[in-house]
Amino acid sequence: MLIRKKTLLIDGSLIVYRVSAALEEATEWEHDVWTLHTDFNLAKQTLENTIKHFFIKLNCSRIVIALDDKDNFRKKLYPEYKSNRKKIRKPITVKPLKDYLKQEYECVSYPGLEGDDVLGILATSKENKDNCIILSSDKDMRTVPGLHHFIHDGSTELVDEATANYNFMYQTLIGDRTDNFPGVPGVGGVKAQRILANKNGLSEMWPAVVAEYRRAKLDEEEALTQARLARILRTSDWDSKKKQPLLWRPNDN
Repeated sequence: MLIRKKTLLIDGSLIVYRVSAALEEATEWEHDVWTLHTDFNLAKQTLENTIKHFFIKLNCSRIVIALDDKDNFRKKLYPEYKSNRKKIRKPITVKPLKDYLKQEYECVSYPGLEGDDVLGILATSKENKDNCIILSSDKDMRTVPGLHHFIHDGSTELVDEATANYNFMYQTLIGDRTDNFPGVPGVGGVKAQRILANKNGLSEMWPAVVAEYRRAKLDEEEALTQARLARILRTSDWDSKKKQPLLWRPNDN
């Protein structure tokens, strides 16, 4: 697929984690002592090569890297959000590689937001929406309209607004085990597809979603909380002056 020169929007946490995990090595010393180590110069070079590879492959002219903020507004909505990750050890070069990115590249983070939200806001902005490509491996990014390239399978996909909204409602129904929010108990992918079948737009999909929550003895407020956890922010969901998210409402796009 030939792509005109665009801004490459990169999920910084993704590429840093992939490089760090791939290069980390364990060494066994005497008396059952183990240590972890990484050649940091090699890690930096691998990171540079990874970025350069996609910059050239996708025919881009600018790089912007989205990074997570230390705070996350979703945890205020739902304290269990991503609580399943607390005990997962990060590779040892994650933080220094992120610091390296900040020194060498144009990096963007916003207060209380994940890198995915930053990608969504930038990709749907007036400046970028027709002139960027999002580099990620996160299936959730398909809830954001725009041109996507997925690292895990090398595919490129143009997600229009109608498809992004469908994916958003789908995610609201099934939840996300990785991010530790449940959606509707007992609703998986196949059932979610049936619930949303032949529904046109959010105005028809949202009542169907709420009805399914009610069938599970949950109210619309719970459905709304789950939707706000599932939604990756777009420009319309961000107050750039106050630097805070505008929580999604059913009458929003």
